[in-house]
Amino acid sequence: MRKLYIALCGGIVLTGCSSFSEQHQASGNVEYLKEETHKKIIVPENFTPLKSNTEFNIPSIGDDANVNLVGKKLDIRAPSLIMPVAPNTLTSDNNKKTQVVFESFLSQEKFREQLWDHLSTFIEEKTYGVGIKIEGQSLSTRSIESDEYFKLLFGLDDESLLSQQYKFDIDVDAQGHRAIVTVNLIDHQEQNKPVELNRFAKRRYETRMLNLFLSQVNAKHNQVLIDTYVESRKGIKLELSFDNAQNTVYKIHAPFEVVWEKLSIVLPRLGLNIYDRDKSVNTYFTIFDEDVGGFWANLFSFGGGDHDIELEQNSKYQIKLDKSGNVSLLTILDAEGQLVPVDKMTEMLNSFSKAMAKKEI
Repeated sequence: MRKLYIALCGGIVLTGCSSFSEQHQASGNVEYLKEETHKKIIVPENFTPLKSNTEFNIPSIGDDANVNLVGKKLDIRAPSLIMPVAPNTLTSDNNKKTQVVFESFLSQEKFREQLWDHLSTFIEEKTYGVGIKIEGQSLSTRSIESDEYFKLLFGLDDESLLSQQYKFDIDVDAQGHRAIVTVNLIDHQEQNKPVELNRFAKRRYETRMLNLFLSQVNAKHNQVLIDTYVESRKGIKLELSFDNAQNTVYKIHAPFEVVWEKLSIVLPRLGLNIYDRDKSVNTYFTIFDEDVGGFWANLFSFGGGDHDIELEQNSKYQIKLDKSGNVSLLTILDAEGQLVPVDKMTEMLNSFSKAMAKKEI
């Protein structure tokens, strides 16, 4: 048993001593490189020729293949795949570059600002440092020395030294609905010596850096959703006000995202069933149902309440929300897109105010 323990420890030590490059090579020898091509079998006269079989033929090398990648020079690691885990991201059909596609309804300027903010936050939180940058377009990191993420990812020991620099490029379409973020490995050193990587190894590093960026964007997005959800469960103050065109609106003392989330809870309780929503135009599309139980159904009845108003059964309304600094403005339109009269807005004020002020469990 003691001998077995010593043998296992010895194997672990030998494995740990393998070089950075050896960890990416096939185990065993490469004696096959010494093999010569066999000549075609010559069949003597009057003998039946052997049947030709191409089933086990080795495929021919492609025109773009590097014929020097054989033996110890061949990296056996599987290719890394880009994982578009961040919201509104897609894989690119460009297999020559390491990039991902972002989609948005924002304008070109705001979309570029959003992506630049994502990238700047990522570089800052990872403490990579900024080398050369063109605001809103491209950014290169400083040398990333033996980053713990890569050591863990590639199984490097503490003595292994890995130094890299990356360049990020942001290209936003003129319409602003589509953008491409590209990652390029511009410098790679192992044990303080420059190493020239083949395009597969280079893309592997670039892909993992891009995936790390996308994971961070996704994590930040999820945190915002959680924070917004928590805030939307709190009570929010609502009052009657006017917009810039002097139209009567509800002024809600909370950021747009929080109010947008809160409305998805409040509107159905008020009898305004949501049948569609479009955040690109900041609008909930609703239909009134007086049979829906709860607060709003009683409000819109024909009884003698202090705030009774009449609404036609199954009538449609657009609930439009706009940003205004740190507050939000809510406008109610009918099916034709006309503003609900001021007296109706006034009658509904108390109901909306109580519903928005209610804290959710």
